[in-house]
Amino acid sequence: MEHFRSSKDFVDTHDLIMHTYNFDKADLRVDHLGLHKALCVLMGWNYLVPPDTSKAYQFLSADEAAANQDDLLIWPPLVIVHNTLTGKNNFGRMEGLGNKIMDAKVRGKAIPVYISSAPVQKLLGRPQGLKAVRLANLGFYGGKSKSMYGREGHLGMTIIKFSGDQAGLKEARRLAAHFEMDNRGRRAWAHLQPLMLGTKDDENNPHLMIFNERTKEKKRIFYGHLGTATDLDKIDYETRKRVTIESLREHTLSR
Repeated sequence: MEHFRSSKDFVDTHDLIMHTYNFDKADLRVDHLGLHKALCVLMGWNYLVPPDTSKAYQFLSADEAAANQDDLLIWPPLVIVHNTLTGKNNFGRMEGLGNKIMDAKVRGKAIPVYISSAPVQKLLGRPQGLKAVRLANLGFYGGKSKSMYGREGHLGMTIIKFSGDQAGLKEARRLAAHFEMDNRGRRAWAHLQPLMLGTKDDENNPHLMIFNERTKEKKRIFYGHLGTATDLDKIDYETRKRVTIESLREHTLSR
């Protein structure tokens, strides 16, 4: 605890940045520089420019800041999929697509699922009961789904976790690219950012639901992207305590 500092010791973020960059004790120098870089990236500042009173390091283009933020990857890699709500149940709690259904959606595997909720029945076009549900095959393997929940129930978000190696990173990037190529990546979702999900208004929103003329059915439009440091507050505590933050560029260069 010798080197512990309280947030009260720093006037503002700039003061903290100056401390992390100029810390001179050898045993913690690397850790402080790592914190300096992470803080600058999260704030959208330039970590390559030495901080001083001019605060020139705080000037960075939006594109460069976004690229830096995208580089800080949650590791092992994961893809965050949005818009997986199905509505409210009879008790007023939000419901969404479960882990097995999402695994099937990503992999295209036929699985038995007990459909108990009316919104899910409508979404999948199946009657209540134990049914084998086959969903569209996206052809991504190795990922494992985990739905995110809060106080009100399902959050309409599912993370797809991949293995912490080059094979897992490759599959995670392929899945993220699938969404991006359809203009359903991080920025598209941020631009959309519906205030409320899981309401009747969803069905009339062409950005959230799509109508199949042939089958006369509606289904959710998924949005997805790689998980980065800016997404740590979105994932559950159990997952958060098992991950680290690593550089995508460094992983790409080490191949």
